[in-house]
Amino acid sequence: MITFCEYMKQSLGGSRGGYYTSRGRIGFEGGDFFTAPETSSAFASLLALQILETDQALDFPDPFYMIEAGPGNGTLASGLLTIFRTAAPDLYKRIAPVLYELPGVLLERQRQELSNFNLRYAPRWIFPVGSQGSELDEIVPGAGIVFGNEFLDALPVHRIRRGEAGWEECYVDQSGERPREVWGSLSSEEVDREVRETLGPDFATRRGQEVELCLVLPEVLSRLDRLLSRGFMLWIDYGDIREELHSERRKSGTLLSYRNHRATEDLFEGFPGGSDLTAHVDFTRVAHTLTNLGYSLEGYTDQMSWLMGLGFPDWLEANSERLTPEETMQSAILVHPLKMGRIFKALLMKKGTESCGRSGFRFGGLRPPL
Repeated sequence: MITFCEYMKQSLGGSRGGYYTSRGRIGFEGGDFFTAPETSSAFASLLALQILETDQALDFPDPFYMIEAGPGNGTLASGLLTIFRTAAPDLYKRIAPVLYELPGVLLERQRQELSNFNLRYAPRWIFPVGSQGSELDEIVPGAGIVFGNEFLDALPVHRIRRGEAGWEECYVDQSGERPREVWGSLSSEEVDREVRETLGPDFATRRGQEVELCLVLPEVLSRLDRLLSRGFMLWIDYGDIREELHSERRKSGTLLSYRNHRATEDLFEGFPGGSDLTAHVDFTRVAHTLTNLGYSLEGYTDQMSWLMGLGFPDWLEANSERLTPEETMQSAILVHPLKMGRIFKALLMKKGTESCGRSGFRFGGLRPPL
């Protein structure tokens, strides 16, 4: 048996048959799920405004590191570069794209997408720990921004619950025709320490309630931080502050499997590697981890408020003549409170720089993660 965390790691990122290394079906047509960049070009356009603000706060560095974690099909990186090439040519000349991705089918799609751009600084790829061929150690730290849309939710998690005799962890038995979950004692001292630090005494009274803990998060954020001497990190994903994620309303945790645009709690559908596995992001942990790395909070809000603050209504008006009715409806998904608008959050943190101008966070209202 292996821990569910190890199963999720292999299922999503295994060198043979991992979802993101060999399948990676992202998009409306023939995909398992779609993300904001595939939904509407509004997302890249408004994110571009946020990046322009960070560039100004950093006093227009050359190069400007544009570091994307989990670039998927390369849609967002391509959209941003297209915008900057036309609307901000000075920034376009200084952009040094760095992409954090697993070797496999998605990386090849990204290479193809970015081959269309004549960049002064050629795109470079860095890989998670354990992957071969990463250029991380060859990149001199500089100024810029690290960002990721629907990246942190795919990091492998440990599934924990309070059982009759104490804390329990979920394991996966793969000896039969179909994987099955088995609950047992905590798998390591590291997991035990994380449980006691993260789950308070109140949670210990809730027998049977499940929660996900992402122990690799600090390592991933630290790895990306090594690229920045100063700059910003922006994370957009579905999730919440810890108190909400660990509330009694979430009896079964937040893990879901996505396949053919259908979400299910059957985490072994298409096992292994046949579906996307995701868990809501603990933005409290993200913010605390970055604080320990020297960052301070710049802004935190939901995606609807963030995009409205950046000018979503203005974008709609400016593009009304070229958008089809269907494209207009799709763009509304980004801000609709029952679609992506509320469940997705945006967290911006900075280190070694002044504030970047907080237009994306002028409509706040959420409890901050710190």
